[in-house]
Amino acid sequence: MVTRAKKLTLPEVSERIQALLSQSALTEADLLAFARAVNGSDFKVPPPPKPKPVPRPKAPTLAEVKSAVLAHFDCKTAMQLKKNKNFQMSMTGDQIILKNKEDWLRLYRRFVGIPSHERGLEAGPTVINGIDVLKHFRPWVVFDLDPKTASADDVREAFRALIKVHHPDHNGDPRVAERLQKMKDSVLALM
Repeated sequence: MVTRAKKLTLPEVSERIQALLSQSALTEADLLAFARAVNGSDFKVPPPPKPKPVPRPKAPTLAEVKSAVLAHFDCKTAMQLKKNKNFQMSMTGDQIILKNKEDWLRLYRRFVGIPSHERGLEAGPTVINGIDVLKHFRPWVVFDLDPKTASADDVREAFRALIKVHHPDHNGDPRVAERLQKMKDSVLALM
């Protein structure tokens, strides 16, 4: 706590006010000098405000995830989803119980998209366009292409640009380079 060198009495403060009023043009420096005299010392300079952290998007609730997956297959309940022929065909060989949020999130990632709280990651050795390529297989997002308008040449060009950065010969992660190759091959196989 700052202690004053000397407390001013009321007549001393009145005298300083009269001296200020007698000046024809007051400046900020005059008023600051008066305030320092009344305060008894210099004022503390407040520290600069800390930057507020950018809030990360919240994870979707189980109800949101469930409704998005059900809507993707035009179903209203989990029972309808299990009986849906498209769902059964796309899940051949996979065992998902649909009892907990993690099961529904796996389906969400696979059929709807990556939840917003998992996107926009900081740059890192395995993150491309905000997607961790080792965790999520999203070639269109990683290659930054629109699946409706992209051509095979666009895919190859995007792949070449990324592999120049992520190839092991250029100090890239070999797992990322391998994953990019798989993404390119899978997209070109479907074209």
